[in-house]
Amino acid sequence: MLLVLAIACIAPLAIQRYMHIDPGVITAIGIPAIVVLGFLGSVAVLLPVPVLSIVFSAAAVVNPFAPALAAAFGITLGMAVCYYLGRKGLSRFSRSESVSPVIPDKALTAYDWSRNNVVVSSFLLAATPNPIFDYAGYAAGAGRFNPRRFLLGTFLGKLTQSIVIGYVGATFGDRVINLI
Repeated sequence: MLLVLAIACIAPLAIQRYMHIDPGVITAIGIPAIVVLGFLGSVAVLLPVPVLSIVFSAAAVVNPFAPALAAAFGITLGMAVCYYLGRKGLSRFSRSESVSPVIPDKALTAYDWSRNNVVVSSFLLAATPNPIFDYAGYAAGAGRFNPRRFLLGTFLGKLTQSIVIGYVGATFGDRVINLI
């Protein structure tokens, strides 16, 4: 996984260094590609799509806000699909055999807090880099969280995370290019 991330960060910077592609072309092609890759990375949970690494690389060449916004938008669109699938999956599950799992009290407390603070909980989960976020859409749909609030928190969290990564790329991307 680290190799994939390193390649995703370094390859676009190496291409830019040796081929020097016009930033306008990068914006015209790269920004829509980031939206599509963010969407695919969110929907295909097991497929590692290093969208944030690409944001890092793109921000070294273009305004860091554009790739960050594109990543947040694409990931949020993917989470909307995951939310829908989680909601439909629960409907099918509830019609099948009834299973009453034993859920610890702390988990119920966290669930209740998340349900009452959907925007904040989805923001915190989306803004921090963690692999659990890949399943957040399914869980929010199955838990019947408010979809607008969930997607708003997700978008704001991913936008915050992407802006930070974008500005790190804008700051240190030149140094990475010079090392290549």
